Amino acid sequence: MRTAKFVKAARVAVLALAIVPIVLAGEARADVSVSDNCAKTGSDCQTDTNVMFIYFNSNTSDGQNYSSYAKFFGNVPDYAGEPGYRYVFSGGNGSGSGASVKNNAAAAKSCPSTANYRVYYYSNYGGHSQLIPGSWGCNVGTNLDSQLKNNNASQHWG
Repeated sequence: MRTAKFVKAARVAVLALAIVPIVLAGEARADVSVSDNCAKTGSDCQTDTNVMFIYFNSNTSDGQNYSSYAKFFGNVPDYAGEPGYRYVFSGGNGSGSGASVKNNAAAAKSCPSTANYRVYYYSNYGGHSQLIPGSWGCNVGTNLDSQLKNNNASQHWG
């Protein structure tokens, strides 16, 4: 009887030891922090054509922004990132560097004038949204409205 209990306990221990590394390996995956989706979307993003810049701070009175930014090409269903990547502010020299893009943006700029985007409150293009019109010459940005400032989750072609 003791032997049967010992064998059963040994089997449970071996099973537990086999499962623990699998669980830990799944949790140990670290996402790479990136400030754009250019690597997977193509050359337009690299040349700042048809991209949207997302800024950590609001624009100054002249429409310029000196805070950290992230830039994206095309539709982005979730500013948190995607498997393996975490979207953060890192471009520019200003405040916000290293902060997650999701729910931390205050302004946006779409380049050039033909590239209109919408910023959405929820991931997957849901809820309240704001049109970010294209800026000829990529000179002037748009402050996010009070519902979207620091409550931004996705973007879509406008």
